Amino acid sequence: MNFGTFLARLSLISRWVARDYNGAMMMLLPKTSTGETSNRQVRPRYRPSPGTIAKIIGLLILCAAGLFVSRLPWSHWDRFYELALGFAAAVFAAVVVGRRLRNAFIVVASVVLGLAVAEAYALVASAPAIEISTPGYLSPHPVLGWGPGHPGVFHDRKLDGKTGSVIYDVDYTIDEFRNRQVISAPTGTSVAFFGDSMTFGQGVPDADTLPQAFADAATGDRVRVLNLAFPGYGPQQFLRALETDMFRDLLNEPRLFVFLTAPWHAERSACKSSFVLSAPRYVMVDGRPAYKGECIDHWPVRLRYLLTRTAMYSVFFEPVFGGAGPADMDLYVAMLIRAGQLARERYGVPILILYQPYDAYVRRAGLTDQQIMQRLRDGGLLVIDAGLDPNDFPGQTLKIPGDGHPTGVANRAWAVLVHDALAGLAAQAH
Repeated sequence: MNFGTFLARLSLISRWVARDYNGAMMMLLPKTSTGETSNRQVRPRYRPSPGTIAKIIGLLILCAAGLFVSRLPWSHWDRFYELALGFAAAVFAAVVVGRRLRNAFIVVASVVLGLAVAEAYALVASAPAIEISTPGYLSPHPVLGWGPGHPGVFHDRKLDGKTGSVIYDVDYTIDEFRNRQVISAPTGTSVAFFGDSMTFGQGVPDADTLPQAFADAATGDRVRVLNLAFPGYGPQQFLRALETDMFRDLLNEPRLFVFLTAPWHAERSACKSSFVLSAPRYVMVDGRPAYKGECIDHWPVRLRYLLTRTAMYSVFFEPVFGGAGPADMDLYVAMLIRAGQLARERYGVPILILYQPYDAYVRRAGLTDQQIMQRLRDGGLLVIDAGLDPNDFPGQTLKIPGDGHPTGVANRAWAVLVHDALAGLAAQAH
């Protein structure tokens, strides 16, 4: 075969390969409705419709609103903001989803809108006070749930929710042990005050707290006075502190433990108050309160929190369904009695209970204040009726107007009761 013949055959083979390749490619290309093939390379790029663009923008706005609400400083209006955001999300979903789910989301949006309106009305009607505190005043605590974040002077200002007028404007001095400062004897036997905001002295300066008033009354007794209370605490913090011996280093030569309480503390010890999620939780086991972690660890508490943290619950439901029941009162009493047992066993001191009567409250649980105080006495506790008659203090205020916490006048009256009780114990010892 000469060179010319070779070139002719090579040309023929090339035409066959080109024909087969083009045929194969034509078979792979999609066809139009007319049967003609279309070229993917010349098809226009996809462009979203205006409706799709609007949905994407709406979703981005919802996400941005959610992020904005989550970063807002705490406010009584937080629940309203959440409900309003939920309403917007339900409306968006009703627009986006198909017909089958659209009606369901419309119903959800209607319900959430009604709740948002009710929450707004409750907030306006109740006008809760506004409290502004120095950052670090309230921080997580590994044992008690919360407490002062560090030593220092913390400013606390409370404003009337309707008028904006100042209810109180004070400073709290927190010492190196993260307890409220009490100026007393640096050494000697110690008297420790446990309790909540009433004992801590919320709304009054350092000089007007109950522990400081007692220290002033016991000046000649060389008594070291400790204020181990903090706002929001209840019997559970008192009992847990004694169980863990967390104040052991401070309680040198203990002489008396004092706990100022009221029957509504039973809501806190039963984890029913909306602010006690991180507080210690106790349940009755074989007739004795047993520690069971934190309140938030119990799922019914979390569910109740979702309901009780709203203003509409406080305005519409709490007056009817709120309060402590008989079982809650039993737990409350049992926790205080157990604290008294630990105080005697581990520290060799009695516990003095300053009990504030609230007959209208305890009647809901089918009890009386006298019955509760007697049960505490039967459990080995020293109990004093701390009810103060305003008629005995003419021209003086026992509660901070617009707030309800005790004033320095009430604290000094209670301090006298504690001082007399301590003198009685000393007389018995001799």
